[in-house]
Amino acid sequence: MAKNLSGDLQVASANRLGDGAVVFLDDAGRWTVRLERAVLARDKRSGEILLERAKAEASGVIDPFLVAVSEDDDGTLEPLSLREKIRASGLTFQAIAADAVRYA
Repeated sequence: MAKNLSGDLQVASANRLGDGAVVFLDDAGRWTVRLERAVLARDKRSGEILLERAKAEASGVIDPFLVAVSEDDDGTLEPLSLREKIRASGLTFQAIAADAVRYA
């Protein structure tokens, strides 16, 4: 399994305003909760362009930023940092949402 651990590969991420969900910018300029649909910047310049595009498409999300990812041979994307792995998994958000429903 060949992974690029240098951080050259990046996706744009943000949080959706309506529900706080972690979202990623796709090729069509829409925000999706599915990391595998995120548009991938493969170098520094592409990352800069992707971030500008994400900021331009920021309706309905807050504070877009770039997330360094690795890509397996089969195209599977995975965030490099633990923080972003947790964000992408949705575990924290789902736990908070479950507690909110339970105590409402």
